[in-house]
Amino acid sequence: MHDLIVTLGLLLGGGTLLAVLLRFARQSSILAFIAVGILAGFYREQFLLPEELVETFSEFGIIMLLFMAGLEVDIKSFLMRWRLVLINGLGQVVLLTLLGLGLGRYYMGLGQPSTLFFFALCLTISSTILVLGTLKEKRAMESLHGQIVLGLMVIQDVIAVLALSFLKSLAAEAPLLVEIPLVFFKMGVLIVVLALLSRYVLTAVFAFFARSSEMLFIGTLGYCMGIAGLCEYFSLSPEIGAFFAGVSLAFLPYRLEIEDKVEPLKAFGVILFFISLGYGLQFRQEMLGSIGDVIVLTAFVVLGTPVIMVALGWLTRLKSRPAFMIGGIINQISEFSLILATLCYQSGIFDETMFALITLTCLATFFFSSLGHQYLEQFYRLSRRRLRFIDRHSAPYQIEAERDFKFEDHVVILSFNEISQEIADFYDGRGERVLLIDIDPDITHHFAKQEGHNIVPLYADMDDPDVWSEFNFDKAKIVISCLVRGQEAEIGIARWLKERKPIDSLIWSIE
Repeated sequence: MHDLIVTLGLLLGGGTLLAVLLRFARQSSILAFIAVGILAGFYREQFLLPEELVETFSEFGIIMLLFMAGLEVDIKSFLMRWRLVLINGLGQVVLLTLLGLGLGRYYMGLGQPSTLFFFALCLTISSTILVLGTLKEKRAMESLHGQIVLGLMVIQDVIAVLALSFLKSLAAEAPLLVEIPLVFFKMGVLIVVLALLSRYVLTAVFAFFARSSEMLFIGTLGYCMGIAGLCEYFSLSPEIGAFFAGVSLAFLPYRLEIEDKVEPLKAFGVILFFISLGYGLQFRQEMLGSIGDVIVLTAFVVLGTPVIMVALGWLTRLKSRPAFMIGGIINQISEFSLILATLCYQSGIFDETMFALITLTCLATFFFSSLGHQYLEQFYRLSRRRLRFIDRHSAPYQIEAERDFKFEDHVVILSFNEISQEIADFYDGRGERVLLIDIDPDITHHFAKQEGHNIVPLYADMDDPDVWSEFNFDKAKIVISCLVRGQEAEIGIARWLKERKPIDSLIWSIE
């Protein structure tokens, strides 16, 4: 036991130190803990970690990671613009998977269908941890591209869970024609049961738990592990159970409190998983020849994803900026890919070389994608001229064309909510012309049903400088922001106004 405590202390301490150093380079701490695990693996005789303990760490980390992924599923963002999300999300998954299949078959020489399929899928799914971190850091959660990205994450999470179900079927001894329908039947029953629990039971139960921080933490952990344990008992993947357990809590009014209480435990589970993942990598001499493959796969994901998203943006008539931003944010391999790779390795679908290849590619895409996230705006400005064909093809801004609205001395209000509605009504009552902008496509339908007002709704991306210019923000009397998490847009508009308007121009932020 003493040796175990010393070993864990060294691993966690070393991982923390490396994470701090990577923080200055604005890199994910995931890289630090995988790297520490890899280093420990080189000195296995000194770092004596029992194999059963490593597997337990790994499984617990996967369960907590998937539970929090389910809890963070943003159904609202998906439903608000489900057509855009479905076309871009499914298009990204289908195109990248097909290209991955071709890459695996003709470049990697993979012949086994299951190996080829999971290899392609591992290259397709993006990192929820890195994507959400970037959107929060850049305060872009309420931007058009941020909302679409959140919807994409819902699709990718569901596809990852379905892949886990398929993997469970492959691992079973029964014929696939029997096992696959059985697994999906069990998953359907699980979804129905959890949906009923969420609607009729969980609200009252967690209202009781919410009275105490300790009870909320214990209750949430007990619910997560209890559902995972029941799934294991009924021969369904506990990882799938943990994910849908999180989804069932995502609709509760206590979701934010639950996330706040469980986040530290999730972070600890993720740390254990990535350390054990790195520790499980056994590098051999023949693996050095895979470095070229890692470079090719990294370029395929980091550079190929933005190209695919720009093409899909053209297809869905998005403006060039959100299409470019979406591709530049999701161009990395996910922690779900590492989970799939780990389970494929344990079930014999991947050999050691393939497992190491996916892991190293994940590390490389994390590094270059995180680095690129810091300069997305600069990259877009450099590429803007080449992307004009998208803007020429994109849909016009959705505005009521029949209104005779002169974009001068008008009031601009950003984001449609209760506060902005009251502000718009106030200025409308004084006879002012009000331009109310939001990324909800239903905003125009809402105001189309009303008569006798001088409020013009506009469906547009508030982060896009083209919107500021086209609708003459610099000629407005005042620009009022009611964005909840749109500080990046507010700062950008303020700087833009300062360059084009005297010092008396105003931008108010109301949160």
